[in-house]
Amino acid sequence: MRKLITLATLLIVLSCDSVKTEYKAGTDFTAYKTFCWLENCTFFYTGPEYLNRPETQEVIKNAIIDNLKRKDLRFDNDSPDLLVDFHVTLEDQVIIRYHSKEDEPYYYKTPFTRADEVHVTKGTLVIHMIDRQRGELVWESHTEGFLETPPDLSEKNIRAGIDRVLRDFPPKTD
Repeated sequence: MRKLITLATLLIVLSCDSVKTEYKAGTDFTAYKTFCWLENCTFFYTGPEYLNRPETQEVIKNAIIDNLKRKDLRFDNDSPDLLVDFHVTLEDQVIIRYHSKEDEPYYYKTPFTRADEVHVTKGTLVIHMIDRQRGELVWESHTEGFLETPPDLSEKNIRAGIDRVLRDFPPKTD
């Protein structure tokens, strides 16, 4: 399965309100020592050509690998315990924003409000961790939010976004 990855959406985690995480109860996350990508351990990109830059893909790939290494997981092409999969989507939306005239530079009291159309980009990022032996999803993180236009694709922002989405992996078990 090829992943649709639109790189700009990775920055949504910097502007979103929350990251929602779920995991399979009873899973011993300390047993996982290695990981690689779901697609035969190959990192794939498909999406808009204007974002198809090898240097940006490398930053994303390395951000995920580095984050998981800090959690004592090792990248392993041969026999990984976990398979990492992620999905990113972008959707252009129009939001109607109502405000009073007091937002205007020359405000005077009026009972009327003004509606403005605001064009925004809504992004979603989902990361999955799959137990390779059982072929079972054991952890998922999901976040969505709005991006600035144009999005800042700096290495610092990409790494901060990945770190935020993976913040609760592995989950703290009682």
